[in-house]
Amino acid sequence: MGILGALFAGVSGLDTYSSSIEVIGNNIANANTAGFKGSRAEFSDILASSLSGGSSGNQIGRGVQLAAVTTQFTQGSFETTSSGTDLAIDGKGFFIVANNDGVFYTRAGKFTINAEGILVNSRGDRVQGVILDVAGNPSGTTGDLNLTVTNAPPQKTTSVNFVANLDASDAV
Repeated sequence: MGILGALFAGVSGLDTYSSSIEVIGNNIANANTAGFKGSRAEFSDILASSLSGGSSGNQIGRGVQLAAVTTQFTQGSFETTSSGTDLAIDGKGFFIVANNDGVFYTRAGKFTINAEGILVNSRGDRVQGVILDVAGNPSGTTGDLNLTVTNAPPQKTTSVNFVANLDASDAV
């Protein structure tokens, strides 16, 4: 391998470790960002050279490299907020949002209602949903979620199912 090969292996390790620290720093910086999904640095070794010219066990590594930075799409925890327009996704999927530049997908569910009554995110991107026809059936197309327009009048709640555990030591 020689001194240059040994130095290259060491330098590649330091360089790759630096990239890993950048990924960790990004995860920490965005820890409180709504809908943020952390990343993980994945490593691989650089093709080894053989001391004897064959494929025997006398392999010497040439260092390490950053193979990929993968986003971790594991389910996060749900948090209670004071806003009735904040939403969360349980499992797989994304919210669809649109602006003049196109359509985008996000896991961040911190939404508000703009002046036109349309559900928007903090950048003003309009949340998209399936358009219903006059009968309330899905039309197959998507459009802005306008919360001031309804296809049906509101209906009062007639029954509620409630399940709870009562403290057995309390008086009846």
